[in-house]
Amino acid sequence: MQRHLTKVKLLHEEDLLAGYDEVYLPYAFARKDAHAGKSWNWQYVFPAVKRSLDPRSGIERRHHVSETVLQKAVKEAMRRAGIQKRGSCHTFRHYADSRTMPTRTVVTTSTSRMKVVDSA
Repeated sequence: MQRHLTKVKLLHEEDLLAGYDEVYLPYAFARKDAHAGKSWNWQYVFPAVKRSLDPRSGIERRHHVSETVLQKAVKEAMRRAGIQKRGSCHTFRHYADSRTMPTRTVVTTSTSRMKVVDSA
């Protein structure tokens, strides 16, 4: 994952140099912090290979990779690793839940925590 993020950061720096520096920010956050879209913290972990026009603003920018591309990559990684069991991106969510939950925590509590993080 660290290698992947290093590559993504280089891609972000190339975009900055080329003048394509902002990602779409949710809700009114772009007005609250005008420079946040350029910040490394707001860049997608899995960015698209190519930039495209944002249908909301008409601005050319890099978006996140499509869900289908990520799902296919996970399936291919599992196949290459020789994992015979079924699995998907959703499997990682349950794996993370089972590793981070205190003993006897209700699964819905962990899921509700994720929803709070997702909506932040």
